[in-house]
Amino acid sequence: MTAQQEIVLIGKPNSGKSSLFNQLTGLNQKVGNFAGVTVERKKGVFKKFAIIDLPGLKSLRITSPEEVISKNAILQHAKQGKSIVFVASGTQLEDHLILFSEIADLGAPIILVINFKDELIKNKIQVDSDKIRDLIGCPVVMTNSRKGDGLKELEGFIEQGGFSIPHSVCRSAYDDFENGQYVNRYVETLASENPVAEREEEFLKRRKTIHGLIQSSVENRNAKTYLTNTKKWDQYLLHPIYGMFFFIAIMWMVFQAVFSLSGYPMDMIDASFSALSSFAKANLPAGWINSLVSQALIPGIGGVVIFIPQIAILFFLLGVLEHVGYMSRISFISDAFLRKFGLSGKSVIPLMSSWACSIPAIMSTRVIDDPRERMAVILASPLMTCSARLPVYTILIAVVVPDDSGAFIGMKGLLLLALYLLGVIATLAVAWLVNRRSKIPSNPLWSLELPKYRMPNWRNIFHNVYNKTKSFVVEAGKVILAISILLWLLSTNSPKSEEYIDQQFQSYQETASPQMNLSRDAFDLEYSYIGYIGKFIEPTIAPLGYDWKIGIAILSSFAAREVFVGTLSTIYSIGSEEEATVVQRLRQEKVMATGKPRYDLATSISLLIFYVFAMQCMSTVAIVRKETGKWKYAIWQFFFFLFLAYGFAFIANILLS
Repeated sequence: MTAQQEIVLIGKPNSGKSSLFNQLTGLNQKVGNFAGVTVERKKGVFKKFAIIDLPGLKSLRITSPEEVISKNAILQHAKQGKSIVFVASGTQLEDHLILFSEIADLGAPIILVINFKDELIKNKIQVDSDKIRDLIGCPVVMTNSRKGDGLKELEGFIEQGGFSIPHSVCRSAYDDFENGQYVNRYVETLASENPVAEREEEFLKRRKTIHGLIQSSVENRNAKTYLTNTKKWDQYLLHPIYGMFFFIAIMWMVFQAVFSLSGYPMDMIDASFSALSSFAKANLPAGWINSLVSQALIPGIGGVVIFIPQIAILFFLLGVLEHVGYMSRISFISDAFLRKFGLSGKSVIPLMSSWACSIPAIMSTRVIDDPRERMAVILASPLMTCSARLPVYTILIAVVVPDDSGAFIGMKGLLLLALYLLGVIATLAVAWLVNRRSKIPSNPLWSLELPKYRMPNWRNIFHNVYNKTKSFVVEAGKVILAISILLWLLSTNSPKSEEYIDQQFQSYQETASPQMNLSRDAFDLEYSYIGYIGKFIEPTIAPLGYDWKIGIAILSSFAAREVFVGTLSTIYSIGSEEEATVVQRLRQEKVMATGKPRYDLATSISLLIFYVFAMQCMSTVAIVRKETGKWKYAIWQFFFFLFLAYGFAFIANILLS
């Protein structure tokens, strides 16, 4: 093998392929997209070999956009003669080997990895790997990708170039062709857009052949009790009524944990950035650099970093649910319910992915076969509460809800859950509307594979939490850094002269009541460029209970929702001597005309409702346009959501005022 020769990692979903990829490459990997498309692929390095992890697929006889792209990549790699590591789940070996046989007939050199051997041992299932090797004609390695068992043997095969072309399962159907031409005919058959009778006959032959192989090489000594625990759990978790209650209870515990487990580290981070800001202000030379660093950069970045604990906890808990096999159960139990809105259980994973970020969620809609359903999910999924909304929610909830960290059932967690549920309801309503109005043809057929319940791969979970949290902080940090600098410039400069502002401040001090007393720094802010911009839009947002400062934060958050908190942190810390937390600063903010709290219950709930509906993310607009191919969908989505946000926020403010 030559240096950096590519080896392709292929397998069905739930085969442990990603775990094996992480075991082989460690942290020496990167995530990217296929050229020209938004489907994710991973690439890592094992010694002198480049390992490519293709998205999982169920068969080469598929139609979903994501799997078609993965299939085409497999056909291209096979045509180039690249080596393949095929990962199959040992507990679902017969089903996974059907896909293996399809890929084997492409004529590329392969190593077959049979994964989860620990579960095979536990369930007294004996797999004769030597016999399977003789029957299929390529190396077979038994592994446990979670703990790395069998990894050395696999690495040895890779380093020694121990790949070989397996025996054919269905090549006999092409015996009338000259040697080698069966590959071209087979590829042509796979490339056809619609199933033909020949492909149906070929699939039945594969299934019969693989069944015979399993019968001769796999012995299940515990057949009656195999998967008993999984079936017992599924009696409750898949129940049409109990299952929904379990789902709501599990998600409530997730959201409660986001608050209760993150409080202490968030307080530490907040105190650290406050101290850092004070240190910079006291030790840097007086002037614009001091002001920029202490009053813009540190508070702005701190407004994002403070939410790392909450975001990491959310990603961790969702990762655990996925690894144990519960996410697939959510798809199953929700299918009948989602059908009422024109969706299927296949939409659940993209929709729940939106709880992390709507951008990869919209990309993942390529797994949906039904074009109408896919469009409905693309247009509705940004209403699911993404992690960028989480900083806004947690800050505003903390402002209006007293500390309840010692309570078993806390109001903060319940309110956060209510906001998530409101997002779900809005998502389903918009999906129903799109399905009713759409003229896109529908193809509602869908199938689902339920994995066995198993212990999580903690290494993979923590690795994914690290990558996703890092991505959130880095990407948000770039935006916030630029916006913080811009806000600082706009807030420290004024179109009015210093003398004019002095005169206005003296007049204000003579007439202002004690409860409305503002510091000179706060007064200067109103006469800055940012103050004038805020005052210009204030009449539009005043019916919602917002002032010009909130308006500036809303405008800046159109770049990304989480910028809202960083903007408030920047605005309220400029020129301030206080080292209070963001929550304390918001609680202390007063309405100039009345002296009452600015962030009272009505205003805070109105803001929460606004951010439930508003599509405050230009990146999402761009990806919707890319995935739908038309600007009209992205523009309609943006303004329709903005209309909903304004309307419901207005109603909330009126009812609670």
